Amino acid sequence: MGATMGELGLAFIKLTKFENEEAVFNSQRARANDMKNLATAAVKASRFYRELNSQTVKHLDTLHDYLGLMMAVQGAFADRSSALLTVQTLLSELSSLEGRAEKLEAASSKVFGGDKSRIKKIEEIKETIRNTEDAKNVAIREYERIKENNWSEVERLDRERRADFLSMMKGFVVNQVGYAEKITSVWTKAAEETSQYDRESS
Repeated sequence: MGATMGELGLAFIKLTKFENEEAVFNSQRARANDMKNLATAAVKASRFYRELNSQTVKHLDTLHDYLGLMMAVQGAFADRSSALLTVQTLLSELSSLEGRAEKLEAASSKVFGGDKSRIKKIEEIKETIRNTEDAKNVAIREYERIKENNWSEVERLDRERRADFLSMMKGFVVNQVGYAEKITSVWTKAAEETSQYDRESS
């Protein structure tokens, strides 16, 4: 709209220049002056539209910032999913190790005096189970830490987002109304300056 108004203003300026150069009668000069007023109004309106566009772009920065934050939020939730997968993997591994230990103990109990190699394997598996249990506990604590951190960050972002969006909308509306009033004032003045044509056509 700003570019169109600017082009309209330039067209009226060229027409005014032509009328002034070719004017023979005072009525032509008066018409040229009125065209100059319209040209000035169109150029002013064009400037206001451009200023309004730049203000609107500034308000849209809030949305762009929010989109950038959403990428970070997705990364945080991916970290949480990864931590949960680690916990689930360790739980599955523990279950498998415990099953193997039970089978070896059952097979070992059938042999009187026990099989030394099986007893050694059972001890190794039990040691692996203890280590895996420790790793699982660490993984669960890490998962809970990430989960808690994610929720506190999401709550904080939600509060900030609401405040930022409210500020953005208020600023946007204030700018729209303010510039609409300025543009209206420009065209009202131009209409008043050319009101003689309305009276002449009646």
